[in-house]
Amino acid sequence: MNRLDRYFLAQLMAPFGFFSLVIVGILWLAQALPLVDKVIESGQSGLVFLEITSLLIPRVLMVAVPFAGFGAALFALNRLYTEAELVVMMTAGQSPFALARPVLIFGTFVMMLMAVTTLYLVPASQTQLHSRLQAIQAELAGTLLKEGEFIHLNDDITIFIRDTSRIGEMAGLFLHDQSDPDNPITYSASKAQFLQDDEQMRIVMVDGLIQHFNAKDQTLNVISFDRFSYDLSSFLFVDTHYNRTPFEMYFHELINPTPEMLASDTWWLGDYTSEAHHKLTIPISALALPLIALATILVGGFRRGGFMRRVFVAIVIGVSLQSAVIVTKSIVQQSPDLFWIMYVPSLAGFGIAWYFLYSTGRIRHKAPKVAV
Repeated sequence: MNRLDRYFLAQLMAPFGFFSLVIVGILWLAQALPLVDKVIESGQSGLVFLEITSLLIPRVLMVAVPFAGFGAALFALNRLYTEAELVVMMTAGQSPFALARPVLIFGTFVMMLMAVTTLYLVPASQTQLHSRLQAIQAELAGTLLKEGEFIHLNDDITIFIRDTSRIGEMAGLFLHDQSDPDNPITYSASKAQFLQDDEQMRIVMVDGLIQHFNAKDQTLNVISFDRFSYDLSSFLFVDTHYNRTPFEMYFHELINPTPEMLASDTWWLGDYTSEAHHKLTIPISALALPLIALATILVGGFRRGGFMRRVFVAIVIGVSLQSAVIVTKSIVQQSPDLFWIMYVPSLAGFGIAWYFLYSTGRIRHKAPKVAV
C-alpha cells in the first residue's frame, strides 16, 4: 500500500468513525429505552442497565456498520472529487481501478468487522442478554420485600407492604388485582410470607380480607380468611427451558441443524438455512457498498456543478441492494434449496461497480471531458 492509498484510506476512516457513532447511538437508544422499565422495576442499578444495554451493541452494529461504511464512502469521495483531488490523482495516471484499491481495502475492513459481528458477537451477546434478563426477572421477587412502596408487577397487579423482616416475613400487605376491570379484587392481610420453589411462587397471607367489587351490580363483597395463598407464578416464574431463535445461534449450528432443532414446532429448515447464509451475505454486501459509491461518483467524469445526482443514484443502488438481501432471505425461508440466490444482490453490486469503473476508464482513454 503506497502513500496515496494510505491518504485515501485515511479520508475514508474518519467519516466512517463519525457515521458509525451517530447511527449506532441512535439505534442503541431506540433499543435500550424499552429495557428501562424492566431494570427499574427489578430495583437494579444504573451499572446493570449499562451492562444489559451494552449487549445490544452487536445487534445494532449489524445494521449500522454497512450503512456507515456506505455513507462514509459517499461523503469522502464526493468531497475529494468536488475539491478536485480525485481529478489530480487521475491526471497523474491513477486509473479508476487503481483508485478502487484503497476503497477495496476499506471495504474489506468493514466486511471483516461485519463478519466478526454477525458470526460471533451477535449470537454470543443475544444469548447473554436473554440469560441476564432471565436473572433479572427471577430477582423481581426480591422487589416484593421492599417496604413502603407500591410495586406494579404489570398493568393489573399492584402490591404494597408496610413492613418486612430479614427472613421474608411481611406485615400489612395490600394486593390489588384488576385483571378483570369489571370485577377488581383487593386482598389485605396483617401478615404474609413469600414462598418459592422450583415450579411455583406465591404469597401466603394470614388474617385478612378479600374485597370483591361487582361493577354490574354495584355491590362490594367482603370475605375474611385466616390463611390464603395467592399464586404469582404467571408473573414471576422464569421458564428456564428457552429455545433460542435462529438469530441467536452460531453459524455452525444453523448450517447443520440437529434433529432436535428440526423437530421444533416454531422453526424449520428454511429458517435455519436462511439465517446461516444471511450471516454471510451481510458482510459481503458491506464490501460491495463502498465500491458502488466510488464507481457511481466517478462515472461520467468531473462536474463543476456537483455530484448530488450521482450520490442519489448511489443511494438508490445501495438501498436496493440491502433490500434485495432481505427479500431473498424470505424466499429461502420458504425454499431452502434456493440459498444461492441470497448472494445474487451482492454479486450484482460488484458487477455494477466493475461496469461503472470500466466505463469510466474507457471514457478517460478516449477523450478527457469536463461536464459543466
